[in-house]
Amino acid sequence: MRSILVPLLPFVLGATLVACGGCGRRSTTDDRAHHVPSPAGGAAATNEDDDDGGSLVEDAHRYDVKRWSFPLDQYELSIEDVGMSTALEPVLRRTNGELAVNAGFFDRDGKALGLAISNGAKLAPLAKSLSGGVLTIDPEGAKLFASETLTLPEGVRFAIQCRPRLVVDGAPNVKRDDGKRSERTALCIRDEGKTIDVFVVRQEGSAVEAGPSLYALGQFLARRGCEGALNLDGGPSTGVAWKEGEEVKREGPRGPVRHAIVFKKK
Repeated sequence: MRSILVPLLPFVLGATLVACGGCGRRSTTDDRAHHVPSPAGGAAATNEDDDDGGSLVEDAHRYDVKRWSFPLDQYELSIEDVGMSTALEPVLRRTNGELAVNAGFFDRDGKALGLAISNGAKLAPLAKSLSGGVLTIDPEGAKLFASETLTLPEGVRFAIQCRPRLVVDGAPNVKRDDGKRSERTALCIRDEGKTIDVFVVRQEGSAVEAGPSLYALGQFLARRGCEGALNLDGGPSTGVAWKEGEEVKREGPRGPVRHAIVFKKK
């Protein structure tokens, strides 16, 4: 799998909420950034011609960006318990999924924070104090709501609450750079809610946590055509496992996580 390079970052919600995304100094975006073909067989991807693999550069740093694209008429999403571990591969194998990525926040006791609905069952309640946004999937497709004004649509089978909303109505939603940098995980809604993209952003080969600001990530995702985008837990929680042929590949997470979002063929 080829990857897209980009620089971006997270804020930390409480002492043991895994990093969720802060912002940093202003960024420069390379419009040629390259979208990688997904290894999750059948997940659609686009490639843009470029000279250097594609990059979003922030503070002269360049970060690796991997993107997978999942048409919702072909894939379904579920939220799986990782048991406060880093073991995404066993979750992927157990569910026969194509990709597993870290989900939302959790508290010091490992309890999920924010609304989580999987296969129509509520795993965790809405946390209005968390604010942020809720990404839902119902028979009409994916939608992104502000947590404070959320009214769940009929027939919601999947929902995840986290923060912040990176893109709202096609425009960047993070208005300033707060100086924070971290590895990032984000979900992006496309095609009027018919497709969800997964973005994982980090510095490839780095032995320490390194990533962009939330401000830079929001700008990047808006420029890449996201109609709505939600930041998931980041920092040491950022991690993904995916199928590539008969092989399962993995990047992170560096620390334990409560939940993972699994994409599985219908």
